Amino acid sequence: MTSFQDKKTTFFRLKWVEWIFVNLPFVCYLVVLGVIYIANAHASEKAVRRIEALKQEVKDISWRAMSLQQEVMNGSIQSQIGAKVSDSGLVPAEHPPLKIQVDE
Repeated sequence: MTSFQDKKTTFFRLKWVEWIFVNLPFVCYLVVLGVIYIANAHASEKAVRRIEALKQEVKDISWRAMSLQQEVMNGSIQSQIGAKVSDSGLVPAEHPPLKIQVDE
């Protein structure tokens, strides 16, 4: 009885190996398709991470630009300018400048 079971097992193994070799091109196709699928998933995840990093960088630069714009706006106020140039002896004008008109 063990001889019959050994023959049956051997026959089954031979059929299995034969089936693999017959369908080897399809198995290779599935392997290549799986590798491409995994590579595509990795590439898309890398792109998503890069997009998120660039969004954060844009946000940081935007905040820095707004901060600099606010500093410029505050620095161009007449009282701020007067305080900055008072060290060099300049004083603000007491009356507005005169407009010179030339008659032709």
